[in-house]
Amino acid sequence: MIYLPYVIPVLALIGLAYIGIRYINLFFKINKLENEFSSIVNHTFRTPLTRILWLSKELEEDITTNKKLSDTQDITNAADRILGIVDVIADIKKINDISTYSFEAVSLREILEKSIEKYRYKIKEKNIKLNVSPFKDIPSLIIDKKKISFVIDTLIENAVFYTPQDGSIHVSCHNLKNKSIIFKVADTGIGLSLIDKIRIFGRFYRNKRASLINTDGMGLCLYLSNIIIKRHKGSIYMNSKGINKGSDFAFKLPINK
Repeated sequence: MIYLPYVIPVLALIGLAYIGIRYINLFFKINKLENEFSSIVNHTFRTPLTRILWLSKELEEDITTNKKLSDTQDITNAADRILGIVDVIADIKKINDISTYSFEAVSLREILEKSIEKYRYKIKEKNIKLNVSPFKDIPSLIIDKKKISFVIDTLIENAVFYTPQDGSIHVSCHNLKNKSIIFKVADTGIGLSLIDKIRIFGRFYRNKRASLINTDGMGLCLYLSNIIIKRHKGSIYMNSKGINKGSDFAFKLPINK
């Protein structure tokens, strides 16, 4: 029989120990995320800033006009990259808040064409075969144009960066009985492992193969894309047969009538 006067102190100690363990775990979890975020942001900002400084010094030297124009364009691109990173970080809170969304009737095909144009140079450089299927019977959707553009940019950029030289990318969009649409980007890239499939939409997640190919990635875009699609009452998912066997990323959105 347990002596009653000891029961309350023992339970209190157990409770305090439990709270202490939870606090320690939370502390290390928060610090781990902070360290990951600090490391990623430090590297991601440092790369374009270093390039801007290097190019600025080169412009001071005696170089050809064409080289100056090329360097100036590179500086602009690097600056745009930094602004893009700032936008992603600043929008994390807004993306979670549905009151910040501005819904309007928008054509997905129009968004896609603008996205492809952004990565046209990289597609040509890698000699990637890009195929876009006809957007047959795809109506305008009531969406936040800026945020869905972010999602499509993310899927196209990932496909372009992680598809090897002479690979292929196929973009399609299908109408499902006038109730919803499925937008899909399929590539012949690095593919996904089982662990990737589990963690791919997690915050800051990047596998080692992706990190080696695109060192400037932050591991936030798919995480944010997942939130955006959910705020549109849709779903986002992926499929891959394995490493180096390509991958498909797709999202489903309702057709608002």
